[in-house]
Amino acid sequence: MPRDVSVLALDSLFDASRRREMVSPPGCSIAEIVALAFPGLAEGLRDRLRVTIDGRVVPIGMWRGTRPRPGTHLLIQPIPAGDAARNILTIAVTVGAIALGQFYGPLLAGSLLGLGGAATGPLASLISAGITGTTLLAGTLLINALIPPRADAKEKPSYSIQGLQNQLTPDAPVPFILGFVRFAPPYAATPYTQAVGDERYVVASFLCGYGAVAMRNWRIGETPIERYSDIALETRQGYISDERLTLYPQQVLEEALSVALKTAQLPTGGPQIRTTASDCTGCEIDITSTGIYQVNKDGAYQNFTVNIGVRYCKSGTNNWVSGPAISITSNKAKALTRTTPITFPERGRYDIELTRITTDWDEADQSNKTIQRHGATVWSVLRSFRPEYPIDFPQPLALAACRIRATGQLNGTLDALNADMASICPDWDEASDTWIARETNNPASLFRYVLTGPAIAYPLTLAEIGALEEWHRFCVAKGLTYNRVHDYEASVLEVLGDIAAAGRASPHDTGEVWQVVIDRALSVVSAHISPRNSWSYQGKRPYAEFPHAFRVSFLDETNGFAKAERLVPWPGHSGDIRITEKLDMPGVTNPDMIWREARKRQYELIHRPDTHTVNLDWEALTIRRGDRAQLSHDVLERTMVSGRVTAVTSVGSGVMVYLDEPVTMEAGQAYAVRFRRSDGASLLRTVATLPGTTHALRLTGTGDLPFGPTDDDPSGELAMFGPALRESFPVTVKGFEAMEDFAARLTLIDHAAEIEALVDAEVPPPWSGRAGGPAQQQTGTPLAPIIDNVVSGVLASGVLASDAATATNPVPVVVLVRSPALETLTIASFEVRHRKIGSGTWMSAPGAAAAGAVVLPGYQKGDSIELQARAISAGGVPGDWSTPTLTHQVAATDPAAPSAPQALTATQVSGASSPTIRATATASADPNSVATRLYIAAGASAPFSAASAYMGDQASGPNTTLPPRDLTALPNGTALAAGPYRLWATALDGNSPPVESIPFGPVSVTLS
Repeated sequence: MPRDVSVLALDSLFDASRRREMVSPPGCSIAEIVALAFPGLAEGLRDRLRVTIDGRVVPIGMWRGTRPRPGTHLLIQPIPAGDAARNILTIAVTVGAIALGQFYGPLLAGSLLGLGGAATGPLASLISAGITGTTLLAGTLLINALIPPRADAKEKPSYSIQGLQNQLTPDAPVPFILGFVRFAPPYAATPYTQAVGDERYVVASFLCGYGAVAMRNWRIGETPIERYSDIALETRQGYISDERLTLYPQQVLEEALSVALKTAQLPTGGPQIRTTASDCTGCEIDITSTGIYQVNKDGAYQNFTVNIGVRYCKSGTNNWVSGPAISITSNKAKALTRTTPITFPERGRYDIELTRITTDWDEADQSNKTIQRHGATVWSVLRSFRPEYPIDFPQPLALAACRIRATGQLNGTLDALNADMASICPDWDEASDTWIARETNNPASLFRYVLTGPAIAYPLTLAEIGALEEWHRFCVAKGLTYNRVHDYEASVLEVLGDIAAAGRASPHDTGEVWQVVIDRALSVVSAHISPRNSWSYQGKRPYAEFPHAFRVSFLDETNGFAKAERLVPWPGHSGDIRITEKLDMPGVTNPDMIWREARKRQYELIHRPDTHTVNLDWEALTIRRGDRAQLSHDVLERTMVSGRVTAVTSVGSGVMVYLDEPVTMEAGQAYAVRFRRSDGASLLRTVATLPGTTHALRLTGTGDLPFGPTDDDPSGELAMFGPALRESFPVTVKGFEAMEDFAARLTLIDHAAEIEALVDAEVPPPWSGRAGGPAQQQTGTPLAPIIDNVVSGVLASGVLASDAATATNPVPVVVLVRSPALETLTIASFEVRHRKIGSGTWMSAPGAAAAGAVVLPGYQKGDSIELQARAISAGGVPGDWSTPTLTHQVAATDPAAPSAPQALTATQVSGASSPTIRATATASADPNSVATRLYIAAGASAPFSAASAYMGDQASGPNTTLPPRDLTALPNGTALAAGPYRLWATALDGNSPPVESIPFGPVSVTLS
C-alpha cells in the first residue's frame, strides 16, 4: 500500500509554534497541497511561499505538474517578497525546522550537506542527534537582551575572593565604595609593631576608598572591635576638611629580622650589621629574648643584665659612630622585647651594627654553677622612620588607623579589620525635589556619582541630570540597588555598565551626553517599520533547551555580606534541579532582588526569542536606543500587509480607507490596521471583516481618522494591516549601525511588555541563606564507654572544680570516662550508676562528655563501691552499660590524717572599736602537723558543717602555742555582731593537697 506524503506548513518564519503538520494522499500535485495547506490564499501571494521536497526547492511554475512521491517530506514556508536574501532565509527557516525533532533531521541534514534525498543509516542517526541537540547556553542567548548580562570579571583580591582579609596592594586602584558594603580595606601604609614594656602593639592604617564614605560597625573578623582591650581607632570619612591621621603620623618602614646576637667568642657570633631604609631620619631596634634572668641554688629568680653595643654609619662610608648602648635587665623567665631608638644626624641610609658584650651563658656548660644564668637575645626588628605623612593623593580619601595590643589578643598581625561602609553622594530626594548628599545605593545616584565624583568629575548637563531623576524613581519603585567595592582595574564604561545593569538599564554615550536606556514597558510608539520604509530585513531565533535553574553567587547583605548562592528555578519547572547555569549579577546583594532579576532574565529568554535587523533610511535619525517601535513584515505573519493610504472617504455612517496594497481577509477572523500619523504618532483602528481580497478597509469603532494624501505628505500615511492584536509586533530598538546617506541598520528585539508585569508579580520565596538541605539526624545507640580510672580522696582533688570536699561530699570519688575509638555518634554526656557493695539500690550521677569525668557523692573513706558507665548521644539516646562492673575502695591510698589540735580558746577583746574575738590555738602533737586552720559559725548551736574556714592557715611545728588571732569579721567579709559564735580548729599535714584532721571544738563565745 503506498505511503502518504508528509507536509509541514509554516505560517510564520520565526514562530515555530504556528505550524501545521498534515499528510497528503499520493498523486496530489504541489499546487493542490498548497491550496489545502493555505485555503483562500490569493493567487498573487503564492509567490511568497517556497516549497521544498526533501530539501530541494521546487519553482512555482512546476507546482501544477509536480506530484511528490509517496514517503517524501514536503515543506512549505513563507519568504519575503522582493528580498534578495531569500537563499539566506531558506537557511534560517531550516534552522527553525531543526527544532521540530528527529523526524525532519535526516531530511534537513541531507539538504544542508548536499546529499541526494535524505541521509540514511548511521549517518542519519549521527546527524539527527546533532541537529536535535541544538542546545545553546541561556546566558549566551542573553547577549541579545536589551540589557546584556554583566560578567563579574573582578580578579583583584577582595572580600568576595579572599574573605575579610586586609591586603597590602601597592600600585592597585583606589577602592571606590558604591552603595552599602562590608569591606576589609587594604592597608594605606605598611603596618608596624611597637613594644611597650612586655606588651606588643600593632599600628596600621587602612585605605577605605574615595571620600566621602560612612563607616560603622568595625570588627576584627566577626568580633566587634569594642570587645578588644587597649585599642585605639580613628577614622576619616574623606572630606577635604579632614585632619590627618594621628595614630600613623609619619612613614614607618619595618623590616622583620631574626638575627641571633652572640659574642665574638662563638663561631657564629660577633657583630651583626643590617641596613635601614633610604632617606630616613632615625630608626628603632627591637631586641627580643625568651627570658633574661638568673636562678640561685635555692631556686629563686634574680636580676640578670645583658649588654649590647651599638654603632652606626652612613651606608657606603666607614665612619662608625657609637649609638645608645642597649642594657636589658630582668628576673623573669618569660619572653620580652625592648626597643632602642636612634636619631641620625642627617637623612640617609644607614648601616646599624649590634655586638653582644655579655657572655653567652646559654651556650656554656652551667651544670656545676651555683647560679644559672639565661639571656639569649635576638635582633627581631629594624624600624626606619621618615617624617613625611604616609599618604600622598590629590583627592580626599576615607581612611582609618588602628593601634591595638597584640599580646594575647591577635594571632599575628592585624589583617582582618573590616566595617560596614556606605557611599555618601548626591541622591535624589523626591520630597524636596532636590539632590541631597547622603548615604545611598540607588543605581541612578551611583551612576551620577561615578561621572561627577572624585574619580573623573564629568560635568553633567541639566538634561542628563533630569533623565537620572526619572531613572531614580524607577529604581525606587522596583526596589533596585547596587552595592559593590570597585577595587580593580576597569574602564568608566564598564563600571557604568555594571551599575546600570543593576537598575535594569544600560549606559549610552551619544558623543555629546550620557544617557541610560531603561528596559521597561513603553506605551509611546516612536517608530513604524515595514517593507514600505525599510529593506534587507533579517531575523534570527536561536533554539535552546533551557536549564532547570539559574545559579547566582552573591554577597548576602542579610547575612553580613557573606558569600552565598541562590538557585532560581525556571518558571514552571517542577521536580529536582539537575541542570543549572551560572548567572552573574555584579553589585546585587539582596536575596529577593537576586530572585526577581534572575526571573527577569528567564522571562527575557522566554518572551524575547527573536532578533530582527532591518535597514532604515533617514527616519532612523529620530529613533534612539530603547525606543519602542512597531514592526510589520509578511515574513513574520503571512497576513500582514504594509502599504500607504491613498484615500479616506465617508460612506454613510462609516469611513472607508483605501490602501495601495491589496489585503486578504477570511471570514470569522478579526482584523486591525495601524497608521503612522504625520507627526509620527501611532493610530490603531479595528476593521470590518470583508472576506476576500480588497484595497478598501471599513473602519469600525470610534477614534481618530487618517487624512490620506495631503500637500505636505502626498504619499499618504504608512499603514500596517493584519489580524487584530497582530497587525504589527511591538519591538525595542537595541542598537544602531550607521550607513551611508543617513541610513542605519537597526537591531530590534521583542518589546515583551509582559516581562515587567511578570517580574512585578514575583513573590520571592523566604530566604535563609543556609546551604544544603536539612542534615540527617544521627541514629543508633552509643557504644559502651571506657572507664580509664577511678580516683578518690586526696587523688581526686583538682580533677574537677566540683570535686572539693563538702559536708555532703566529704570524700569525693571521680570516675574518668571516655568514648571508644569506634564511636561514630556525637556523645553529649556520660552517666555512672554506683552503689555500696551489698546495697540493692543503684544511684545515678551525670557528667558532661566534654569534662571526661563524673563525680560520685555521698561516700566516706573506706567504703567499697561498685559502678558502671554508659554514654548518652546528642539525640538523647542512652547506650549500654559498661562491663564488667568495676569495684573501688574509697580513699584507700590516702595518708592518715594528723591528730586534732590540742587546745583552742576564744574570748571577746574588751575596749575594741568593733566586736572582736581573740582565738588562740595549740598545734597538734602529731609530728606530721605543719599548720592549723580556724573555722567559725554564728549561733549557739551551729554544727561544724555550717562553719566556714578563714584564709591563711597558721604554720607551725607540732606542740606549738600559736600567736593569738583577732577576728573582726566572718570569712565572707561580714563584720562580727553581738551574739553567740562557735569556733573549731583542724590540723593540716604537708601533703599537696594537705590532709585535714578532725576538728577540735567547738569553743563558744558571746559578743556583746
